[in-house]
Amino acid sequence: MSQAAAGPAVERLEDMLFELEVGPHQLRCDPTGRQWLPAEARALVESSAQCRAAFEAFVRDELQLAAMGSSDAPAVDPFFTARVVGSLPDSPSGTGLSPRRRAMVLGAFHVIAVVLTYVVLTMVPESTARWAAQAHTVLSWGSDGGGSLVLMLTGAGAAVVVAFFASRIHTPA
Repeated sequence: MSQAAAGPAVERLEDMLFELEVGPHQLRCDPTGRQWLPAEARALVESSAQCRAAFEAFVRDELQLAAMGSSDAPAVDPFFTARVVGSLPDSPSGTGLSPRRRAMVLGAFHVIAVVLTYVVLTMVPESTARWAAQAHTVLSWGSDGGGSLVLMLTGAGAAVVVAFFASRIHTPA
C-alpha cells in the first residue's frame, strides 16, 4: 500500500477499533486479534505497516488502561470523549461577538423592550390607569409600619434568591 493511501486506511482502522468492545481478558488471550477483530480490520492490519503499528498501539493502550483500573471500579469507555467530540458539528459554537459588543446588543434590545412597553402602556390609557391603581393598592398594603418591613424583607429575600440562581445558570459570553 502506498504512503498516501496509508493515512485513510489507518483512520478507517481506528474508527473500527473505536467501535469494538473488547475486554482486557480477550486482549490478553489474543493480542493479535485473530478471534475478535473483524475481517476488514484484520485485512487492513495485514496489508499496512502503519495500520499494524496503530493496531499494536491500540492493544497496548487498552491493556495499560485495564491495568490501571481496579476490579471494583466501573467499566470505562476510553473512546467516549472521542466519539462525543467527533459527533459535534464542525462550525464553531457561540455568537462570535466580543463580550463588549454582546453587552451592547443585549443593552440595545433591553432599551427597545422598554420603549415598546412605554408605547403599549400609553396607547391604552384605561388599562394603564387600572394597572396603576392595582400597583398602588399592592404598594400601599404595608403602609401601616409593620407590614412595610415585611414587604421590604420579602422583596430583599426574593432578590437574593433570584441573584443566587442567576449566578449559577448564566452562560458565558
